[in-house]
Amino acid sequence: MDGNKIQETLKGLLGADKVRSDPQQMVSYSTDLFPRNQILKVAGEIPATEPHAVCFPDSVEDIVKVMAFCSQCRLPLIPYAAGSGVCGATIPEHGGVVMDVKGLDEILDFNPEDETVTVMAGLMGERLEDFLNSKGFTLGHFPSSFRCSSVGGWVACRSAGQFSSRYGKIEHMTLGAEVVIPPGRVVQLGILGGGHPSDPMLDLMLGSEGTLGVLTRVVLKVEPLPPEIDFRGFAFVDVESGIDAMRRIMQAPLKPTVMRLYDPLDSLIAGFHSKPDGKEDLNFIAARLKGVKKLVADAVTGLNSKALTTVLYRPKMLNNVTEILPARPLMIVGVQGDKPNISGQWDEVGRQVKHCRGEDLGPEPGFDWYKRRYAVSYKQSKIFRTGAFVDTMEVATTWDNLFPLYKAIFKAMAPHVFIMAHFSHAYEDGCSIYFTFAGYRPSKQASLSLYQRTWQAGQGAILRHGGTITHHHGVGILKRPYLERDTPGGHDLFAAVKKAVDSPGVCNPGKLYGVD
Repeated sequence: MDGNKIQETLKGLLGADKVRSDPQQMVSYSTDLFPRNQILKVAGEIPATEPHAVCFPDSVEDIVKVMAFCSQCRLPLIPYAAGSGVCGATIPEHGGVVMDVKGLDEILDFNPEDETVTVMAGLMGERLEDFLNSKGFTLGHFPSSFRCSSVGGWVACRSAGQFSSRYGKIEHMTLGAEVVIPPGRVVQLGILGGGHPSDPMLDLMLGSEGTLGVLTRVVLKVEPLPPEIDFRGFAFVDVESGIDAMRRIMQAPLKPTVMRLYDPLDSLIAGFHSKPDGKEDLNFIAARLKGVKKLVADAVTGLNSKALTTVLYRPKMLNNVTEILPARPLMIVGVQGDKPNISGQWDEVGRQVKHCRGEDLGPEPGFDWYKRRYAVSYKQSKIFRTGAFVDTMEVATTWDNLFPLYKAIFKAMAPHVFIMAHFSHAYEDGCSIYFTFAGYRPSKQASLSLYQRTWQAGQGAILRHGGTITHHHGVGILKRPYLERDTPGGHDLFAAVKKAVDSPGVCNPGKLYGVD
């Protein structure tokens, strides 16, 4: 069936106003924020992954109609919400129909006694949190993409928020879900289906990235807003000491609202170089440098475009910047409760930090982080505009393996790109490492080649040294070459589930294990 026939059939099912096929829409829905495709766009090339049509349902009934049509005609059906993913999970590799579900954005029910909220899957996260705050509650889920991501996207990718050490990941908050599966059945799971939140079929849908159906409704656990949240910053002599402090705090046991340890490079880039104890400001030091040292310092302190591309071409200079500029690993900690409870938590945090040779920098670094906590997601476009690329790689492992894994990944990727990291999403048994890396080559093809080599080097190090290839960004097409090694035997099990749930093979084909 050609594109025109698909579009006309969808218009007959949904109405002409709910179907688009103009070139601008086709390009917009050809990708998410997958950095590889951003490299192509900056070079003036449109990704060759356009859908045959884009539709905009605003009811579950609409989704059922589209699912039935796609199942009958064996057309790929790709759910699309905010498009903020970075792993290519919404890319229509085989054409088909991209379904934008943002029209399903209602808050259906709020139950303060049971502390639950029921919403449609296309609802944007910030709008949900604003509603809950107006009722004196919070979901406690704050990913960096908070302002540009949806509830359905969170569930589909097993999202983690910045406060996950206190509230858990999205799977710990999801009590029920409604899903449309082929050939157009509406299935209710968990408490929506009259079952239990630990329904194994609900757990199966969490993180399925649209490969088993289209999420339409979600029930979430909420909590009362805390009376107060307080923040502090702590500096350490080295990364290992900071990691040890994080572990001790989580196993004290405390449940801090947030705890993030930035390595020296990330501390520099994030601006955590305020002058404790009267030390000189980092920008003042950078201004006094000359020659190559000044070039490197300008790239770090101001993201100067010319300086940035020059040093990214030879990333060793930038990766060794802490030899030029002073920096210590900085840890941000936040705690919540009433004043006496907060005071007691700070006493315990202080004891653990002191044991690990840490220095209390007071509240300023913590509150500064809190004010800017979403800014990093919006700075990446500036780097792409210089002709360079930037991406992130999040992994997780146990505490005993955390520092060795960090060193192994850094060693594997540093020859190719500038790389820095912070440690966040800490739990009693382990923690996530969030790497940010940037590279530059003067041509599109050279940039794509560098990008691919970098990912191969990083993922290879993760798999050799006992990490997991994703903690909260999902898999998409970016990490599918590595998923079978990450979870041996998972391919056959997923293929069996896929065949049982999606026998036509139409639900977001090719993602995760790529069994279609």
